[in-house]
Amino acid sequence: MEDDELETEIADDASVEFINLVDPNGELYDQQRLESSETRTSFEILGRSDDFVTGDYELVALSGDEPIDTTKVTLEAQCRITDVLWAAENPDMEWDTDAPNWDEYAAVVIENTGTIPSLLTELEWAGAPVARLQSKESQSYYHEKRLPPGETTVYSKRQVYRTENAFSSLDCAELGTEPMTVTAVVQVGADPSYTQQITYDGDQSCELSIADNPDERITRGGEK
Repeated sequence: MEDDELETEIADDASVEFINLVDPNGELYDQQRLESSETRTSFEILGRSDDFVTGDYELVALSGDEPIDTTKVTLEAQCRITDVLWAAENPDMEWDTDAPNWDEYAAVVIENTGTIPSLLTELEWAGAPVARLQSKESQSYYHEKRLPPGETTVYSKRQVYRTENAFSSLDCAELGTEPMTVTAVVQVGADPSYTQQITYDGDQSCELSIADNPDERITRGGEK
């Protein structure tokens, strides 16, 4: 993979006119034609308007209509959320500290163990303090963040842990310990979720703390 494209190369002495990329369902995903002097070509994987099916693909080299060689390649993005970080507890990270109330922001660590990139398009925060403040079940924020294989930290730049605004505030004495589940909506692969337990305390003002018991944290992937 090179950026969003699958790069292919053939031997110098091979007589290849076309290379077909066949998807896991046996359907032709794309075809590239090679001129007589060319030995390299590429297939666009991300960025196309149609949905991309992950799995085992087959590259078929053809001379005219005759296949002369094939090879298989796994094209898959496997994303999971490994941590959710609160700015107030992690002030040394790369927050926008010039923004007001930046210490109420959140960051999500997403690990892609697949072979191709994915693209994060949305983070949905179910049961977040900011959603409870607005008497909503969840709050969504849109993103456009590339998730290459490896680990990526996504900064929300929104007040996920907010407990008060100009009009109202949470009554934290009535809440106790409540779950917050963040779901990452990704372009390729299953949408992963992660649940964090938040303890609400305080009378006059709301005091938050994160329950860091591994048994209380859930990481899972959904169906695309």
